[in-house]
Amino acid sequence: MKSRTDGILRSAATGVLVCAVLMAAWPAAAQGQYQLFDKYSFRIEASYVALKTQVRLDSKTLGKGTTLSFEDDLKLGNNTAIPSVAFEWQMGRKHRLTGRWQDISRDSSAQALTEIQWGDEIIPVDASIFLLFDVTQFAVDYTYFPWVEERWAAGFGIGLRVMDVLAELAWQETNFEEGGVQAADVTGPLPYLNFEYRRMFSEKWRFVAGLGWLYVKIGDIEGGQWLADANIEYLLGKRWAFGGGLNLSNIDIDWEGIERNDGENELMAHFDLDINDISFYVRVRF
Repeated sequence: MKSRTDGILRSAATGVLVCAVLMAAWPAAAQGQYQLFDKYSFRIEASYVALKTQVRLDSKTLGKGTTLSFEDDLKLGNNTAIPSVAFEWQMGRKHRLTGRWQDISRDSSAQALTEIQWGDEIIPVDASIFLLFDVTQFAVDYTYFPWVEERWAAGFGIGLRVMDVLAELAWQETNFEEGGVQAADVTGPLPYLNFEYRRMFSEKWRFVAGLGWLYVKIGDIEGGQWLADANIEYLLGKRWAFGGGLNLSNIDIDWEGIERNDGENELMAHFDLDINDISFYVRVRF
């Protein structure tokens, strides 16, 4: 059965798509000063995040580990509310730089229903499991706009998402005789190609949508990711804007060369992460 969160996100995505179609087809309005871009802006967001996490930690000694759904198998919460921050810098009529930061930290406790291999650890049935999972991500995009009109603009460019992921799993047998802990703590860059479209619905309403994707192999990291976002905002005077948006992303990567607890590089991890959020924000414009 699909979760209530999935239903909310699906409804929001449908609403955003309908808005995008209506805005693209909206007839030209009377002449006015349309503010497609801000020279500088800073955005503070309240984000409701929905997550889906599958992780496998392999060992050279024991081979392929057990694939765990953190939300289903280890009772990790699949949604949370967090702050997010973002900035924009319009470097010229056709050049723009943006950035967005999020930190998502969750923990849980559960009981092993089957035997689990997590790296070099074998966790027996009925053991108590304690999980800490933290994801910090900072995405920077450069976009070149070859098409800039009075009320709309479209461009493409490159982006880089730097992710720091910590997955620490500790376990203890029910009789407290044995236990262990194994962590995967990795940081790395994930580049992508991006596309952006923006349109002025009127002199006060602005719509922005973007899409990014790439499959790469960089050092110990191999895999793909995609990102999509859509935002609509109301421009209030010269300095303020208020709005809301939908941000979707998926990361499906293999990560080698992860240090064990003793400092040796013998672990490999597979991450399949969905990080989706609905955000409401205030923007300070300069």
